Amino acid sequence: VPIDVGSGLRNCRLRFVAQEKVGRVVFLGGSITTMNGYRPLVCADLQARFPETQFDFIDAGVSSTCSTTGAFRLETDVFHRGPVDLLFVEFAVNDNQDAGHTPMECIRGMEGIVRHARSKNPLIDIVFLYCANEGHIKTYSRDAIPTEIAAHRTVAEHYAIADIDFARAVASRIGAGDFDWKRFGGCHPSPFGNALYGTWISQLLDQAWQEPIKPDDRPSDHAAPATLLDKASYC
Repeated sequence: VPIDVGSGLRNCRLRFVAQEKVGRVVFLGGSITTMNGYRPLVCADLQARFPETQFDFIDAGVSSTCSTTGAFRLETDVFHRGPVDLLFVEFAVNDNQDAGHTPMECIRGMEGIVRHARSKNPLIDIVFLYCANEGHIKTYSRDAIPTEIAAHRTVAEHYAIADIDFARAVASRIGAGDFDWKRFGGCHPSPFGNALYGTWISQLLDQAWQEPIKPDDRPSDHAAPATLLDKASYC
């Protein structure tokens, strides 16, 4: 599975095990996020990893919304209950099939989300999720990279954001004959498909948190690069 832990997810982990044992986790995206799919699986996974932690899980998924909409929904839908420790962002499908974004538009939305979020809380950890649609599967089958996923990855690399390319993983498994697109469930995955998404997010957390916490571990600011990828990003 194409997983990149970026700069790691140390800050939210330290927050979850701190003396207060509290944590706020937000899922920002479209209908794939707000459906009864991968999101509740991740919530259950985090609660199992940190059974003594009181979590505030926020579903900030709105059907058919893209990264541009997401950038303008942060104050009302993401930060309305206070600082956020861990933010999952899912817009690869809707930037493609709903918005038809150019790479520039994808970057402006995703970079805006990152910089705005870090201006609110420099300690926030962020994960980009690139969910699959049929177009992504066809593109990866030609050994090409979907335009919006390439743009999202550009932002992730510039800001050391953790990410998972679900679409590439699904395309690879379909190409290997492990299952077909129908069994996966399509753009809005079946329970089987969502279980894969949940498992891959769990693998990201395993990789990011494989080292034990040390007594002197402290959270660190995610210093944003001075240079924006696009000066017109929706920060």
